[in-house]
Amino acid sequence: MESGDMDGAEKVLNSIWFPNLLYKPIRSVYYTLKGNLAMMKQDFTAAEKHMKKGLDLGMPMKEAEGASLLQMGMLAVQKNDLKQAESYIRQALRKGLPDKENQAAAYLQMCSLMMNKREFRAAKDFFRKAKALRPTTPEIVSQIKQLEKYITRVPG
Repeated sequence: MESGDMDGAEKVLNSIWFPNLLYKPIRSVYYTLKGNLAMMKQDFTAAEKHMKKGLDLGMPMKEAEGASLLQMGMLAVQKNDLKQAESYIRQALRKGLPDKENQAAAYLQMCSLMMNKREFRAAKDFFRKAKALRPTTPEIVSQIKQLEKYITRVPG
């Protein structure tokens, strides 16, 4: 999966017939990877099901738990369940995320959620936190530039 061979990764995951026989931490990672593959295929219901199973089992690494919670938050945004999305993303920020790119994405998502709720002061605060991390991912950088034009005109 790290080398980008998603078909090969899916083939390996599908070769596991009895995931319940795996040790608990490995089973958790198994379901998380299944969820990631389902997300790539835009199958949000299967992705959510697998990610929840992985989270319920407990993550072997705390950073991975934060990243999984962030993905669950992004899934909830896709489903337009904004209240649940905010809950997941806040939990992800509390648990800790593996790098500044993920943190910036979480803060930007929280910024947009706060703007939807019309809590402009909180939205500006999350925007400042995202910008302070100086992310380098092109998508995040472009989101920050777009928001920067708009957020200065927002009251609060």
